[in-house]
Amino acid sequence: MKLEARNAMTNVETLPMNRPNTLSAAAPSARAGAPLRAPNDLVIGAQKCGTTALYDALRQHPAIYMSPVKEPFYFVLNGAPPPFKLPSAEYQARLRYTTESYAALFHGATDQRAIGEASALYLSSYQPERTAANIQAFNPQMRLIALLRQPAERAWSSFHYYRARGFEPIRRFSTALAAEATRRNADGLPDLRHFANGCYFANLKPYFDRFPREQIRVYLYEEWNQQPQTVLRDIFAFLGVDNKVLVEPPRTNVTHSYRHRWLQHFLHEPNRPRKWLEQILHGRLRARVYARLRRYNRRTLPPLDARMRRELRERYRSDIAQLQPLIERNLSHWLTG
Repeated sequence: MKLEARNAMTNVETLPMNRPNTLSAAAPSARAGAPLRAPNDLVIGAQKCGTTALYDALRQHPAIYMSPVKEPFYFVLNGAPPPFKLPSAEYQARLRYTTESYAALFHGATDQRAIGEASALYLSSYQPERTAANIQAFNPQMRLIALLRQPAERAWSSFHYYRARGFEPIRRFSTALAAEATRRNADGLPDLRHFANGCYFANLKPYFDRFPREQIRVYLYEEWNQQPQTVLRDIFAFLGVDNKVLVEPPRTNVTHSYRHRWLQHFLHEPNRPRKWLEQILHGRLRARVYARLRRYNRRTLPPLDARMRRELRERYRSDIAQLQPLIERNLSHWLTG
């Protein structure tokens, strides 16, 4: 498969300083007298489609500055804490509600040509029209990058990922899917919209309605997995930076299943038993014990049940059919196998 690189827009934006209460405004620069650098590109999603690996790869390019915080969700928050219940202190800590806190993410940018951040919730079923409008109001020349995965596989991966993190309380995948409408009406965590967040046509179309096609790049998860260097060369050209720079995409944020949720919580979330143990174990011994516990607890994600796969393919069929002409890609392989 050949990816064609097209000319990218290379404008460097600065955050306006005269409208402190609007999305396009920002706090004064940490460098006195210097205008703040503002993002001119965004990785918008989707969740569980390889965005963390892409974010880490983009950070390696010397001409690209990526926010040190992934998933600030600024353009979905509308200047205030969200109506849904936040699942953890870590989740809350990365959110940026205000222009000042969002601007601070880019204080470290200097002379990089491309400046951006990655928030996979931008490409989701959570108010995509409003999110696209917020981004357009902030910068109508914003360049947008999306990764899309076969939606049934994405939903399955999403369910297990959030089960492992303790965000998803429902044990059965089918039950979680059935509960989705109720959750949406009750302002449930949008990350748990395992089915709806894979309706890519519905979630992506607001961006094509507001931005020129040449400002949007859409890649498939399978080509990102199989040909990462080809995808990166195309993205670098799109962002107007040297596309001959070689970076190695790491395998990060991979979804696994786990033997024991309590052990996963113990290893990865602040808790009293762990704090007590860390007073006893130190240095290399602590690292070896934790590494062994992680290996013991981690299991390969089981495949999606064939019957459920067929059911989800049919549910997604109409959305996929509309998505193909929108992104100008043949997705027939998503509806077979």
